Amino acid sequence: MASLCHSIHKFRCPLRVSFLLAVAVLLLLTGCSKGLPKVTDPQLKPIQDMLEANLPMGTTEGAVLQFLSARAYPTEAANKPGTIVAIIRHIDTARLQPVTARVTFYFDANGKLNTYDIVRTMNAPIPQ
Repeated sequence: MASLCHSIHKFRCPLRVSFLLAVAVLLLLTGCSKGLPKVTDPQLKPIQDMLEANLPMGTTEGAVLQFLSARAYPTEAANKPGTIVAIIRHIDTARLQPVTARVTFYFDANGKLNTYDIVRTMNAPIPQ
């Protein structure tokens, strides 16, 4: 038993194996962090949080349209099939000013939400 412990203690992993193991761990960690894109603009964070809470991945295209319609968020003509483009206006309660984002929703061949992009746009006047 003592010789086994001594052998384990003296074992040195070859440099190539150590390197490959480190690369595998890094790839695993970056693969696990994938998912929805995260916004870097702190004023867009409330919009992203709202979308994550109400429209999880796999939501149908009809449910997304219903969500946008119920909140009176206007939609624009999409350039590609399988996408919905909406303008979402949110009031930043910390600064008491509006924040507007152009959100493009992407759907798979089965009409299920895959992902979305959020881009800040200029604030337009509220329609009367």
